[in-house]
Amino acid sequence: MLTIVNGNHAMPCTYSWNRKHELIAHCENQGFTSVPMNLSRDISELILSNNSVRMLQNDSFVHYTKLEILILNKNRISEIKEDAFVGLHLLKVLKVNDNLINIRTLPRGVFRHLSDLIDLDISLNKKSLDENTAFVYPDGAFSTLRSLQNLSIDLFMFPEFGAGFSSLKNLTVLKFSQCYLRNSSQFRLSNSTFEHFSSNLKELYISGCRNFFLLEYGLLEYFPHLKILDFSESYVHLYQALRILHPFQNKNMSVINFHHISDNSINEDDFPYSVVLTAELMTYLRTICIEALDLSKTGIVDYQHNSLLSFEHPECFKTFIISANRLPATTARYSLQLYSFLMKAINIKVYDVSYLTIDYAHPVFINVYNTESVYHLPKSGKYFQMSPHWNINYSLPSSIEFLRFTHIQSTPSSASITCKNTSLKYLDVSYGVYKRYPKFSEDCLKQLEYLDISGISVAIITFPSMLLPKLVVLKMTNARIDQIVRKGREWMSFRAPALREVDISFNNIWTLEETTFFEQPHITHLNMSNNLFRTIPNFVTKLQKLKSLDLSNNLITSIDSDIRKWLNRMTRSHPILHLDNNAFMCSCDTLDFLLWFEKTNVIFYNGDNYTCTMSNNKQILLKEVAKNTNKYFADCKATLWLIVGIILVASAFGVFVPLSLLYNYRWNIILYMYRKVRRVVEKNLHANYLYDAYVSYEERSVLWIQKCLLPKIEEEWGLKVCLHDRDLLPGDITADAKAESIQQSRHVVFIITEHFTEGKWGRFEIDRAKYEKYTTNLRKIIVILQNIRIEDIPDEIVNISNDVCFIEMALDENEIINSTDNQRDWLKLKALLYLN
Repeated sequence: MLTIVNGNHAMPCTYSWNRKHELIAHCENQGFTSVPMNLSRDISELILSNNSVRMLQNDSFVHYTKLEILILNKNRISEIKEDAFVGLHLLKVLKVNDNLINIRTLPRGVFRHLSDLIDLDISLNKKSLDENTAFVYPDGAFSTLRSLQNLSIDLFMFPEFGAGFSSLKNLTVLKFSQCYLRNSSQFRLSNSTFEHFSSNLKELYISGCRNFFLLEYGLLEYFPHLKILDFSESYVHLYQALRILHPFQNKNMSVINFHHISDNSINEDDFPYSVVLTAELMTYLRTICIEALDLSKTGIVDYQHNSLLSFEHPECFKTFIISANRLPATTARYSLQLYSFLMKAINIKVYDVSYLTIDYAHPVFINVYNTESVYHLPKSGKYFQMSPHWNINYSLPSSIEFLRFTHIQSTPSSASITCKNTSLKYLDVSYGVYKRYPKFSEDCLKQLEYLDISGISVAIITFPSMLLPKLVVLKMTNARIDQIVRKGREWMSFRAPALREVDISFNNIWTLEETTFFEQPHITHLNMSNNLFRTIPNFVTKLQKLKSLDLSNNLITSIDSDIRKWLNRMTRSHPILHLDNNAFMCSCDTLDFLLWFEKTNVIFYNGDNYTCTMSNNKQILLKEVAKNTNKYFADCKATLWLIVGIILVASAFGVFVPLSLLYNYRWNIILYMYRKVRRVVEKNLHANYLYDAYVSYEERSVLWIQKCLLPKIEEEWGLKVCLHDRDLLPGDITADAKAESIQQSRHVVFIITEHFTEGKWGRFEIDRAKYEKYTTNLRKIIVILQNIRIEDIPDEIVNISNDVCFIEMALDENEIINSTDNQRDWLKLKALLYLN
């Protein structure tokens, strides 16, 4: 890069060279108000974007006769003089988009010096103020561009393209970047709108017209050689779009992009929001040999026989997108038609039939021009499950590379998908409602590079122990992996030696085996965020090529020494560690971690904003504490020596007293240990809890339980609780029924208010919980304190406070929902109920 020098003053432009060793002048973002005149005369490209140029004067570029590319976008240009482009006879590309030009006032012949211009972008300029009169495009200004091939311009109401546009014989691409059309004053794009454009046009883009307007039947008859037709995001309705295709019957086209041309804002008798395709509507489209067809979000709810999938040239298809319609395309009646189409579409590479049956708020769409640029939507959405009882068997074409049928709500009882010599690289079957997971033959997965099975319980996924030799990306978010981990079952049975990126976030996982990902040692990106980990799992130390580890939104309190040593060894490869929103503790117990955090070279994403909880429950920046450990933990060493002294004194008693007791009571101890071991074995083998928790409360807490507690525990967390008003059978002796219910519960939860002890059964339930806690296998006694003073806590609870887990929560459900502190209390309650 070179700085341009003018006398003693350095100008804010720099030089570089392109691959052809031609000089480029970079003058963007420098505040120029006019074209700089002292640049090198050898430049072939001038980038002057994002400045404050207001006018292009005559002879503005007279010194730069070698210019081939001129970029003037995002300035404030409102006027171009007639001879502004004198000397630019070699110019090929001119971009003056994103300015304030009123193109109706362009001087006649303003482009006459640009005899070799191929690409002109004059879009995104000044909007017409009068939308009720004809907008006459200055054909006299454009008629001299006889070499022009690509034209980008805005489309205004009542457009008139004069006879001068007929001089653009070489024009092949016409793109309307900004659209101001709307349905008013009986406006329509008429048959004569494009009559003066070249019949050699190959690509036409009229996208982003987000207001309904009418199209006349012969609108496109002047473009018999059109290869790309793009009406995406223009609300012209599918009925109109299909009817104007008549000039292309029995012809070849590369792309027809009708993405989102029907919208719920359009719902009239002639143009209903719910579209049913008929054979008549498909008369023209079905005859065209199309390489890529996008019918996503077009309002299709059904199609008749010999309509949607009855193409005369299915072998032409390479991409077919029909996602985000309310289309029952996975029911048995339509599966045969789909199967027949796929068997004939022998060259298809991309097939997307996602987001069907219901309207999704934020579906993710594939770019029909670049199907590899797929971004995944946040994993949310409600499912409305059908109950079909039918089976399907598909054989995928060998040419298919991209297959996506995500967020489908009506699925078969069973499906088998077979492949032969397949090229399938991308497979997304996420967020479907399955009774049985589709069975893929081993040949289907040999070339697979991307697999997304998010939103499907791993309990129903039946991947055999097969080899996926080329799999690079695996997504399993919201897959309920915790249920499999809890049962001790294996959930990663397949082998993928090339696996690099794994996402298992949102799975309520609190632990993973040491052998996890043992068969995938080359993982570079691992996302385990939004789970219940309390420490970083040790198995990550086996992943020596890890570049990014995401454990944000977990319950991690510290990083143990083994993980710290591993991270220090990994600093040469600069891994990035994500630990946002964890439960870090700053205390003497975590002092080693804090000292390491201050000195380490490990890269923590957003590490400056990590917080930790002090011993007084105050939240403070972790970085601040790590920098000032002497200030915050000055008494840690004294405490350490005190602990050492206590340990030494205790050891003296701890050695002799136990030995004498062991000898004197050796037979009693042996019998006691035998009984304890037997009880543990019996409990692990036979103990069955009917409830996860028994809830004790008084009548003022009923509304809070119904609105807040039950939706969390039973609906969101999937646990089962016992409420005496709901679950105890009438007629039973109440005391016996309550005692039996507490005995059959894993935990007991007391909701303590200031009126708790006024209830008839509160003290009885506390005594019974104490009995079960100390005599049987009750796991935890959890006390939720609501709007109660310390002195009002029942003595029965205070006496066993060492064996009780306390949580403070507000009785007002609105406060609970809106408070960050109470959200943390809910997370604590969840962890207590989940973990034994």
